[in-house]
Amino acid sequence: MEETIYVCRLGKVSGFLEEMIAKFTDEFDEVKAGDIEHIGNCKGKKFLFAIELEELGVNLDIEPLVQKIYKSKDKDQLKYSAGVILIHSKEDLYTKSVSSMLVFRLNSMGMQFPGRPMVEAPRGLKNYISPQLRNGKSLEENCLIETKDLAHRFKIYDIFSKSKEKPKILALHASEEGSNTLYLWNMVKENLEGLAHINEIYIPNGEVKDCEGCSYTVCKYFAKQKSCYYGGIMVEEVYPEIIEADILVMLCPNYNDALGANLTAIINRLTALFRHTKFYDKKLYSIVVSGSSGSEAIAAQLIRALNMNKTFQLPPDFSLSAIANDRGSIFQIEDIEKRAMEFSKRICSKM
Repeated sequence: MEETIYVCRLGKVSGFLEEMIAKFTDEFDEVKAGDIEHIGNCKGKKFLFAIELEELGVNLDIEPLVQKIYKSKDKDQLKYSAGVILIHSKEDLYTKSVSSMLVFRLNSMGMQFPGRPMVEAPRGLKNYISPQLRNGKSLEENCLIETKDLAHRFKIYDIFSKSKEKPKILALHASEEGSNTLYLWNMVKENLEGLAHINEIYIPNGEVKDCEGCSYTVCKYFAKQKSCYYGGIMVEEVYPEIIEADILVMLCPNYNDALGANLTAIINRLTALFRHTKFYDKKLYSIVVSGSSGSEAIAAQLIRALNMNKTFQLPPDFSLSAIANDRGSIFQIEDIEKRAMEFSKRICSKM
């Protein structure tokens, strides 16, 4: 089956980004311009977003693109479409932050993203020093190798892949009883009964020692045993359940616009398992509850950590968020049970 890639250039594309685009598109049978607003129905289509960042992370084409899609008459325009990103910056900064927010916004409108959907080329390509030390190739060559790998994975990525009949869901949280986050999860969970195998792991305060940065050799040694130097609940419970799970649901109260310490430690400690087992075939969902605002900051953090780094797939509209401050105020939100039901349908969707 022939595969077509739609290339959407955002910004005045530099020479090296053009090299990345050429390396990427070589993997596909047909290349077309990815002007989404002119394509109409995007169902089944795959998009490459090639982003050139100026100083201070500025790109003047991103906002008009997002607005055109959002204001489109077809609100399901991005349903059953998929995207990846190549991004080049004139500075050492901004590639992850700009990419993760674009992914979040497109995802909230229905676009899905495979695991590790972004290749970044910041100024100097210093992020490729470690691969260079391992294989002796130049920084540029290593960037293009990663670009080709992304293209290959994206070409075989199945937009219409179906969930298992009864998927295994793992929900991770560090919330005490009475948490609005848990209340919202329970609403979702009620609608999943009989449709999925659900396991929850509660991580009490102080239960998970954060990663302290073992050497690559030490981490690799324990990874071969699907273990970690620090052991504990991560090795005994979380690792085995992550391996078995089809779907990971992160239950995330908003602490100062960041993930709580326990959940952050869990993600950091996944590194040892990740060195042994990649998560490309697992889907990521999240429930985020904020006392006032900032849920998008948590969603973007999850995208960077678990989708862009740890290779979990990002299914359409992966995050359910709400604002609830006082205990139990989640129940006062208009249509919250309906939103929870719709979210549970997305989790167990057959497409």
